[in-house]
Amino acid sequence: MRAPSRSPMPDLDFLLKETNLLLASNGLPTCHSLAPVADGDTANPNAIAYSSERRYVVKVTQRHPHTLNHQLHVANALRDIADLPIPQHYCCATKGSRLPLMIMEWLPGAQLRTVLASAEHDELRKLCASLASCLATFHHPDHLTLVPKAEGQHSGWLYTQTLEALQNVAGKPSHRTGALDGIAVRRFLDARLPALNAPAIPSLQKADQDLRDFLADPTGFEITGMLDWEQVTGGDGVFAIALFFFRLWLNAKLAGWETFTATYNRLATVEAEQCPQVEFYLMCRAVLAYRPDDRAKELVDLLLRGHRLPFESEQTWAR
Repeated sequence: MRAPSRSPMPDLDFLLKETNLLLASNGLPTCHSLAPVADGDTANPNAIAYSSERRYVVKVTQRHPHTLNHQLHVANALRDIADLPIPQHYCCATKGSRLPLMIMEWLPGAQLRTVLASAEHDELRKLCASLASCLATFHHPDHLTLVPKAEGQHSGWLYTQTLEALQNVAGKPSHRTGALDGIAVRRFLDARLPALNAPAIPSLQKADQDLRDFLADPTGFEITGMLDWEQVTGGDGVFAIALFFFRLWLNAKLAGWETFTATYNRLATVEAEQCPQVEFYLMCRAVLAYRPDDRAKELVDLLLRGHRLPFESEQTWAR
């Protein structure tokens, strides 16, 4: 797999100066040094800043700097009311003359994708149960009050985001939607639109919710951090569930799926894997994984003939 391109890190001396100005203006201990995070966010460079009292994570929010105040509000509110392992967001800089910085609490742990790779048997089940518990708590409908009510229909979001993702992978301009994969996606939506028109699990949704956006204890196999609160909106919780299934499948860790769904369904009281949106999300993730090669047509044909993918047979997805 091709390594993701990364946004450049600002000059470290300048970043340290800007960080200390922001810390001092908020009455927080200033730092004597910082070091880049080598394997962090690809769009927003991260650094660990060191003071005599604590460590901070400094995030240069280059991708969506206009969200700084919103992400600070949502992350801290969820941290306080939901008992989730979210780092405290101390302060942010939003003035046009300053770097768009978010300064957060440093949390221990390794990226979930790294810990997942080493987890087997009971360790894998424990890790999956911990993640399911975090997601079920995050998806509680009461938390929707933290964001403005989403505008438009859910199906419009599905359609737009999926086609954009397919086009980006294919390297096509955004106005070209005539690729066979795009046609297949539209055909599926035309046939199943009534069932997809509302979120299966109306809940908060993070734009960044892949395996790199969680921290886990590499020895205790529990989630220790939920990261990247850059964009949080109203959405569909089943998307995160489908995405995690797909990651388990790609990493040959499907032995943890039963524990994940049992834990999630018990805490959230919803049979998430039976929602029709799951089929759509998983079909699209498979298309993106294989890169546009008419894979969508094959999967759409199977789904429209009544096959349930991938819950009946892993072999269907491994073909």
